[in-house]
Amino acid sequence: MPAPRVLVVADRSAGRLAPGDAEQVAQGWARSAPHADVEAHASHDGGAGFATLVAERSAALGLAVTSHPVLVADPTGAEVPADIAVVERPDGATAYLDTAQVAGRHLVAADDLADPAGLGSEGLGALLTCARDLGVSRVVVGVGDLACHDGGAGLLRRLGAGERLEDLPALRDAWSRTRLVLATTTEASLLGFHGASASLGEHGVRPEVTQRLETELGGLSDRVNAVLPPQRDLLTGLPRRPERAAGAGAGGGVGYALQLLGARTDTGARLLLDELDVRDRLAGALVVLVTDAYDYTTVHDGVVADTARAALEVAAPTVVLAREVSVGRREGMSLGVSGSYAPRGDEGADFAALATRVARTWTPPARA
Repeated sequence: MPAPRVLVVADRSAGRLAPGDAEQVAQGWARSAPHADVEAHASHDGGAGFATLVAERSAALGLAVTSHPVLVADPTGAEVPADIAVVERPDGATAYLDTAQVAGRHLVAADDLADPAGLGSEGLGALLTCARDLGVSRVVVGVGDLACHDGGAGLLRRLGAGERLEDLPALRDAWSRTRLVLATTTEASLLGFHGASASLGEHGVRPEVTQRLETELGGLSDRVNAVLPPQRDLLTGLPRRPERAAGAGAGGGVGYALQLLGARTDTGARLLLDELDVRDRLAGALVVLVTDAYDYTTVHDGVVADTARAALEVAAPTVVLAREVSVGRREGMSLGVSGSYAPRGDEGADFAALATRVARTWTPPARA
């Protein structure tokens, strides 16, 4: 009888887990189940730390990785350092960008974040130019919560779209020879009740500010649709409104700008299932997802949710290990999660000890 295969996937999204947590779980699991083949992997949702994680895991896969430091402007115009990670993949070189390095909320004072109207995305346009100038054939841009909130207009102007975006069609054509990928933490649209401006309420921005910002982004989308008329859906004949596209609201509209340039869009977690060769390992394995908190957020979006859905597609059982569990069994089962476990009092925050205990249930030794 073949040995059971256990696939550990740690959620290394910002603030979740530290490097080495996946290996700790794998070691703890193997302690109870030496007969099992245990693999350690890590993934990310596309927010802060995205490019660093991709570079680390790509190197572990034997791919050549180089780091290219650059200086570009943050949302206030001050210069900040950033790194472009270039991975030599079988289909060509890919540059991975972490937009949080250039426009993260940590770079801006709290008073400015209370009304981000003056915070621009020009530095991200410069970062994209630096990446393309490296001669890569593909650029993957990780976008999560950012300080800028200009609908990506600054990015587009920095690339040459013109002050009123009148040259946007020519700019889109110029970028058509570069494969752009938007790796986003959210599938929110640019406009609407769940759009970029509305989401600022979660950060304490006052309703009158979010409403004004929504109006400004609506005006931006009107200008864009005038110079770059939306394509029509072949089935309905209705225009495909880019401001309503999933992911357009990422990063205060940076996702919208990238999509206007022709970027293919996916969540960071779904994208990395393929980029890091995890998806092909799911079938036939017990999938162990490791995160800091298994809660309302992680059960709907991100590494845990997207990896569990992918495992469900190939009928691979999934369990979750987390320092805190606040998701009921019924809600987890909708993702295909068969069980969730948190450390007991004697285990503290030790993932290895938790894995050792859970392994006895899920990979017991075969009976003689």
